[in-house]
Amino acid sequence: MNNARINDAIELTYPDGFSEMKEEELAKYFGKPDDRWGVHNYGNHTILSVAWHKAWFFTDAESALIGAEGRLRRNLLNYQRVTSYRTKITKKVQGYAIRFEYRVNDAALVQVGDLVVFKYKKKVYSLYFICRKNDAQALLPSFEEVLKSIKLI
Repeated sequence: MNNARINDAIELTYPDGFSEMKEEELAKYFGKPDDRWGVHNYGNHTILSVAWHKAWFFTDAESALIGAEGRLRRNLLNYQRVTSYRTKITKKVQGYAIRFEYRVNDAALVQVGDLVVFKYKKKVYSLYFICRKNDAQALLPSFEEVLKSIKLI
């Protein structure tokens, strides 16, 4: 297991086999590498990423998730929400989440992603876990372990 400290606000543990993504890789997958951290497992084509931005006074995590999902819908081919759920980040911090699917560049390859959004210290944090649909059943439990490992500083 590997430890990461992100934006001096979050500590989490992620599985072995991942390597930290450079700015070019983050830009390739997410557009803007600013205010984003990520790791990639090339062996099983999995990405774990955390993005953050300043939250406006009235912004809550659920509203931020709605906005993020709108961007996913616009930018991903054949985007489809599979489910939504809530998760506890800590006793006091609630995360709002969706699981979604999309196709990659007109290929038959389908990706599955989980997006968890929460608000902490005037920032909104978005955790993304993306893998191939064929591998999702085996890989999604590792994302659940990442979520359980989160500590807010």
